[in-house]
Amino acid sequence: MEELKRYKTRMRFTKTGSVRFLGHLDLMRFFQKAVRRANLRVSYSKGFSPHQLMSFASPLSVGATTDGDYIDIEFEPDEAEPDVLMERLNSCLTDEIFITAAERMPDGFKNSMSELKYAAYMITDKFDPGSRTSYTDISDSLTGGKKGFPDDHRNVFDSFAARESIPFIKKTKKSEREIDLKPAIITYAYELSDFEKKLGEKLPELHPVYTGESIFLKLPASSDNTVKPEQIMDAFFAYASFDPAPYGYQIHRLQMWF
Repeated sequence: MEELKRYKTRMRFTKTGSVRFLGHLDLMRFFQKAVRRANLRVSYSKGFSPHQLMSFASPLSVGATTDGDYIDIEFEPDEAEPDVLMERLNSCLTDEIFITAAERMPDGFKNSMSELKYAAYMITDKFDPGSRTSYTDISDSLTGGKKGFPDDHRNVFDSFAARESIPFIKKTKKSEREIDLKPAIITYAYELSDFEKKLGEKLPELHPVYTGESIFLKLPASSDNTVKPEQIMDAFFAYASFDPAPYGYQIHRLQMWF
């Protein structure tokens, strides 16, 4: 009789609202506790201090939100199918963190972190009057009249993205080096519908904290070539000679591709 094997799942989840301020380690603990509360037969590592076999595709910056992040979880052979797992896990999650898709992965697949290639983002001006949660009425007292995006930001960003090269100093804990951000802007748009047309696919249902004037970006996200939306925005603001309001824009991750 063939021995049943553990199986792995890849689940897409949403993180929005106030829990966007949870750090990566706290988010992992949150999911670990939810798995236990749901009485799911999760697999554990071997050794002196076993832990749940769980990993994320890419850590999300504190304060950012997402509808397109992924978590890999390994389960024991007799556990339920992914759609049942998703329902049971969601019953122990919240209306700000929840699973939106789940699939069983084939034997021998690599985890999502090693397979990740690209990610898409929506960067929204928090001080845009059309924002769902807007600080417009009190922005002068908070920021001295500063805004999240420069005036006529679409034309300015078009000019910025059209440059032959976009030099940027990438800093790490150990060093800093100049990189060219130009190849990293795979595609961009200012409206979700236009962005989806350029991507050639429909994005998941979105649950952003902010709506309004936005810049949509598809960027590389592999282990050896990752460009963050913050880096693009810093370079854009420098090009525009613009001093944005502190925390003047919101990053919302839309999707990942493997």
